[in-house]
Amino acid sequence: MLAHFACEPHQEATVVVVTSALRASVEDSGDHMAGLSRVRQSLTAIGQHLEAAWSSSYYGKDLVLVRAGKHAVPACLPVELATGGSDSGVRHGWAFDLVSLSGSGDERREKLLRACYAISMAARLRRDRPGLLPCRAHDILLRVPELLSPERGASLLAGVLVRPLGSADKGSGARPGEDPRFPGVPSADAWEVFAQRAPQRGFYAVSDVHDIEWGTLDWESGERLTEGSAHELLPLAAAWLDGSLPVTDVLVRAYQLRVRRESLLSRHLRALNDAVTAGGRLFATLGDGLSGIVSDAALMRSAVITANGESAGRMHSGGGVGPMDELGLTAARRRAHFSLHVTKALKGTGHQERFFHSFGTPLAPRTADSVVGYLSALRRAGPGTPGFHHLAHALRWRGWWHLHLPLTARGHLDQLFASIKESIPDTAAGA
Repeated sequence: MLAHFACEPHQEATVVVVTSALRASVEDSGDHMAGLSRVRQSLTAIGQHLEAAWSSSYYGKDLVLVRAGKHAVPACLPVELATGGSDSGVRHGWAFDLVSLSGSGDERREKLLRACYAISMAARLRRDRPGLLPCRAHDILLRVPELLSPERGASLLAGVLVRPLGSADKGSGARPGEDPRFPGVPSADAWEVFAQRAPQRGFYAVSDVHDIEWGTLDWESGERLTEGSAHELLPLAAAWLDGSLPVTDVLVRAYQLRVRRESLLSRHLRALNDAVTAGGRLFATLGDGLSGIVSDAALMRSAVITANGESAGRMHSGGGVGPMDELGLTAARRRAHFSLHVTKALKGTGHQERFFHSFGTPLAPRTADSVVGYLSALRRAGPGTPGFHHLAHALRWRGWWHLHLPLTARGHLDQLFASIKESIPDTAAGA
C-alpha cells in the first residue's frame, strides 16, 4: 500500500498507525490464532468506519492509514478505540504524523516506512498509557525520557516492526503469496487457503525465535548465547534518555539497526522454511515464527537445527510439533504450541529439547528438573518480569505437563502451581 502511494505525486502525507495489545489478547483467549483473530476483527471494524479518501493496510497487530495532504485524524478513531472496535475488548493505541515527500518512488517509500516506525512507537506508548497526550508522534516521542527507563526505551525501539524491509533489501522483494517482510516465506494469507484442505496426516509444526528482544543466556554460566534486538539498542536508548542524543538521531540509528536485525530474521526464517519444502509447508503466521504442516517430526527437528546453525550466536528458534489425527487441525495446533513452550522452558540449558520437542515425547528426569527450575525462577521474579507469561501458559497446560513429566517432577510442579493460584488465573483451556 505504501509503495503504491509513494508512486503518486503527493508532496505531503498524513499517516496514522493503530496498534494492538496482541499478547494480552492471546493470553486472554488462551490460543494464539484466536487472539490474533480478535485483533484482526477489531482492526477491521475500525477500518470500516474510514472515509474513502483514506488508504488502509493491515499488518499483524497494526493498521496503517495514509492520506495525501494535511488532515485531522479520522473522526472514528477515538470512538472506536474507546470501545476496542466493535466491543471486541482489544486494547488499542494510535498516533499520527505528517510526512513530507520528495525524490524518487523508492525514496518516498523509504520516508513513509521510517515514519511508520516512529508513529508505531508513539501508538504503542499511547496504547499502554491511554491518557497520554498529544496524538502527534513527534511530540509523544519527545516525552519518552520522562516516561521510560533505558530498558523499556530499548524495548520500545526493538518491539516495533520494521515493515517491510527498507531499501537496503532492494531487489529481493517478496513475490505474490509471500510475506512482504520475509521474502521467500509463504504469507499468513496463503496459510488461510492451505488450511481449508490441509493434509489429515503428518504433524502440525510451529516455530518461534527465543528471546528475540533480550537474547538467551546460559543458565549456569550467564554467558550470552544469542544477541537480542533490545539488548543491542540499550546503549542507544540510554543516550536518548539521558539527553546525549536527540530523538531524530536516535530514530535514524535505531532504524538502521532494526533493518539489520530484520534482515537476519528474514534469512533465518527462510532457511527454516527451505529446509522443510521436501515434506511440508510453513507459513509466516507469527511475528517471528512459522507454522504449517510437515510430513514427520524428524523433518521439522532437522529444519530447526539447520536454521539455528546458520544464525548461531545471533538468534535461534525453538520448534514444536503435534500429530495430526482424528481430533483435527485445531487440536494438533494446540499440542504443537505446548511443545513449543517446552523448548522455551529449556532455553539456555544443554538439553536437546531446548530447540525441538514433539508432543507426547516424555522428558527425562534431569530435563524435567530444569523445566521446574525455570518456572520456579519465574515465580520468584514475579509479574512484570520478561517471560513471566510462560508461567500462565504452564498453569493452563498443567494436564499436558503431567503427561510429559516423571512422577517426582509432577509433584514439584503441583507444589509450584499451588503457590501461584492467587496471582495467576486458573485457566485450563489449553489442556
